[in-house]
Amino acid sequence: MKEERKEEYIYAGIPTFMGGEFIRENEIKNYDVVFLGVPCDYGASYRLGAKYAPRQLREYSFWDRIYGEELYDLDHSECLKTNDFKIADLGDVYVNPTHPNENQDAISEKTNAIARDSFPVICGGDHSITYGSFRGVYRAMKEKYSDYEIGIIHFDAHLDLEDEYLNMPEVWHGNVFRKLIEDGYLKGENLYSIGPRGVVGRQWVDYAKEKGVNIFTSNKVKEVGIVNVIKEIQEKNENKKIKFYITFDIDCLDVSYVFGTGTPQCNGLTPYEADEALRNLGKFDICGFDIVELNPKLDDSHSSFVIACELIYHFLAFGYIKN
Repeated sequence: MKEERKEEYIYAGIPTFMGGEFIRENEIKNYDVVFLGVPCDYGASYRLGAKYAPRQLREYSFWDRIYGEELYDLDHSECLKTNDFKIADLGDVYVNPTHPNENQDAISEKTNAIARDSFPVICGGDHSITYGSFRGVYRAMKEKYSDYEIGIIHFDAHLDLEDEYLNMPEVWHGNVFRKLIEDGYLKGENLYSIGPRGVVGRQWVDYAKEKGVNIFTSNKVKEVGIVNVIKEIQEKNENKKIKFYITFDIDCLDVSYVFGTGTPQCNGLTPYEADEALRNLGKFDICGFDIVELNPKLDDSHSSFVIACELIYHFLAFGYIKN
């Protein structure tokens, strides 16, 4: 029998995700939420360092617990009760930097194992990890729910619909959704991108239109409100059998809030807008979540991780509804 864990200061103890038990794969079925780190950044084309994010995220999530606690929300002037989840940490995927395709297979195997019996929360790493992560979850969901479609709600400053680039791996952080579409794992019409902005290659927008990708720019969010964006996505899917995977690139937030990311852009979402979005995802049938492109080497204060952990906490505590 395991000794009940005492509450500790954030600087004390061995940091696991949200203070959860460190487990092996055969223990996944005993937990509601299982965290997996993917420490790789060879898929990033600019400013490396995202491979250090899983370790840093564990440290800053260590204070958070989700056990049915009663709280008060000052922002919305209401009483809240969190979900009550048993959370565990499966450790990290073993990454071989010189074998990107093998790594995608390893990521898929791990996320598939989690998704069969629990809810996966994955931390990259650069955004290329979403290819393997989504593929693993997709396969697990199709085994259980063959008549369901699997879509993606994608928070990002970029579309990530580019093509191959120089000598980058076949899947890199700029083409991950194009690859998922072209390899048959994702329909363009089931991809909802929230937060892209700036001036981009026309060919990428043409590709998005051709495939039916749904784009809600940062300006669109500010014009209609993030809650209305989420409502629109819900209305488009209310008559469909569909599950959604959430991928959250931290650079969807404005650079004034988040320094710790490799490809920041101005005019982004505020943390409040992102928080409102994640807390309203209970309207959807969610099958997995990842957060990517955090880079501790670019933010000495680590405030980017404080923000990221608060967003994940609010998603798991209030936004995710276990089916």
